[in-house]
Amino acid sequence: MASSVSPWTTMASNTQDGAGTSVTGNVSVIQTATGASGINAHVRNECLMWLDGTDPIYTNAFDFPINGDLTIILNGTLNTIHQDAGNIDVDMEGSLDGTNYIKLADLATWDAGGASETETVGQAVYDFDTNGRMPFMRLALDCESDANGGTPSAAQNIKISVIKHNL
Repeated sequence: MASSVSPWTTMASNTQDGAGTSVTGNVSVIQTATGASGINAHVRNECLMWLDGTDPIYTNAFDFPINGDLTIILNGTLNTIHQDAGNIDVDMEGSLDGTNYIKLADLATWDAGGASETETVGQAVYDFDTNGRMPFMRLALDCESDANGGTPSAAQNIKISVIKHNL
């Protein structure tokens, strides 16, 4: 595999294909007589990340504007992880030039599960007013510090969804 992440996609309904090459589709959208409703019908940006090594894995830089708080959902579709991924440190990073990134915020420590441990959905909130924004922003997932194993060596993808609060 050439990359450990897929490009960002924009989703707003369950009629669009899932991000990247995952066989798992989008999160279901509530349908009413007047059309889609509920927060899961809101526009969201998604990508897939393959948990395929012990080094930190980075999403592509966001290709959508950040003008407020964000909710980040990790493995919301509960894709199977065949090995225990351990605790994954989730950070928001920013850069002025798209090359030299710094940590803007430590968002969460997520116990992803896998193997004999049940996979879990992770959640984090990025506080825009506290941490600000930079011209280039991305997520970094790192389980290197987890003494219990770290990221599976066999590629396993999870879906990352970013939901903007200011829509």
